[in-house]
Amino acid sequence: MSDYYRNKINSKELITTFDDVLILPGYTKSYDVDIGVNMGKYHFNLPIMTAAMDTVTEEEMAIKMALLGGLGVIHRNCSYEKQLDMCISVKRARSFVIQDVATINVDATVKEAKYHMEEAGISGVVVINNENKACGIFTKRDIPYREHEIRNGKVKDYMTTDIISIEPGASREQALAMLFKNRIEKLPIISDGYLKGLITIKDLKPEFPNASIDNEGRLLCALAISPQFPETSQVRKILQKIDQYVDIFFTDVADFYKQKDFEGTKKLMKFLDSNFVLGNIGTYEAAEHILTKAGFPEDKLIGIKVGMGSGSICSTSIQTGVGAPTIYATAQVADAINDYNPDISLIADGGFKNPGDLPKSFSVGADLIMSGHFFAGCTESPGYIDTIQGRKVKVYRGMGSKEARKLGGKYIADRYVEEAKSLPEGVSDYVPYVGPLAGVVESLKEGLSNGMIYAGAQNINEMKRVKIGLVSPVGLAEQKPHDLMGKY
Repeated sequence: MSDYYRNKINSKELITTFDDVLILPGYTKSYDVDIGVNMGKYHFNLPIMTAAMDTVTEEEMAIKMALLGGLGVIHRNCSYEKQLDMCISVKRARSFVIQDVATINVDATVKEAKYHMEEAGISGVVVINNENKACGIFTKRDIPYREHEIRNGKVKDYMTTDIISIEPGASREQALAMLFKNRIEKLPIISDGYLKGLITIKDLKPEFPNASIDNEGRLLCALAISPQFPETSQVRKILQKIDQYVDIFFTDVADFYKQKDFEGTKKLMKFLDSNFVLGNIGTYEAAEHILTKAGFPEDKLIGIKVGMGSGSICSTSIQTGVGAPTIYATAQVADAINDYNPDISLIADGGFKNPGDLPKSFSVGADLIMSGHFFAGCTESPGYIDTIQGRKVKVYRGMGSKEARKLGGKYIADRYVEEAKSLPEGVSDYVPYVGPLAGVVESLKEGLSNGMIYAGAQNINEMKRVKIGLVSPVGLAEQKPHDLMGKY
């Protein structure tokens, strides 16, 4: 039995947090570091995820995180119908070929087409006849400017009937050449008159070369899910629809190491086609059980998420006396993964305060990290920007807070102990507004990359082998700016 990572932070005797450890400098061979990682069949150029929290990740955040090379895990504190809509938005945001093409009947009114485009947030639709064959294109440019024409006009009177299309199986280069030659933005894929898909110019532009994408060029989509198998056929049907758009489900509970959660999740993994990340857990024994005794389908399980009670808005450890700080939990679970299945990825979740906490997580065995605190104040996070005492702020709340539980009701009732109706395990407050996500991600990337350079590691796997040590309280104080007249 390996205890490599646990011995690194002496976790057999001491439960440590990020501030308790420090990476020792190593021999630097090159400034060229690779922070890319794999999780199952998926590759991430950015080993960072945004947390499945209702004040952190909805479709806008998930889209931008995937474009930047990471992953945004959409929360489940809402109806299944809204979860489905958010997942569809992520999959439609960027793709080489759009399969779920927006269409409208040739006899529809201009008013109907205009409303449909506004609701879907798109600039055009393919027009089909009663035989479901493509017969035209209707875009915002075709909308007449006279109000009575909009009210009474028919799509067939204003659409473009000369459809420029491409055959199925065409390459990206062929599609790009045809779009450029004809100076158009949308290129339907048509075979024998039937619409098979759509290619748009925006999806072919290499704006985000590091984006996290699937085999069809669509953005990767991840969604939090209850570990309990749904009791009603109605919910099961919606879940099957959601499954068509989700690449990875993340079981979303404070403590996954429960028989009830294991049994429900096994049913879900057999019922759904997507991959799964299980969590949260915090000990070697929990990981050992998951990997050797629980009987989860090996082809579906690609990751384990760890950490309990560390988040800045989480009060589980205070309220219950139980917890596993993220860096401690990471070291514990990393040893179990090394012992039983090194192909499983480890996600360190929560408790991050500074960019330097990222290298520390990787040094004790993490493959990726997840955070809510870093991202709640971003432009792309849900909610509006408020002003308090002259400072711009956004709301950030724990999923165990009274506010989150009241909003979600039945949708997250099983995230904590279901019988505990009145005990909050999180708080709600404001965080500073920090601007666009790209700036935050860049700071985190620089902190991680520079930490790797100083430690002498050129990739994430090498980072797992660097040396670290425990820090005394005096040493912790010395790490920060001190003995100066200014306040820091």
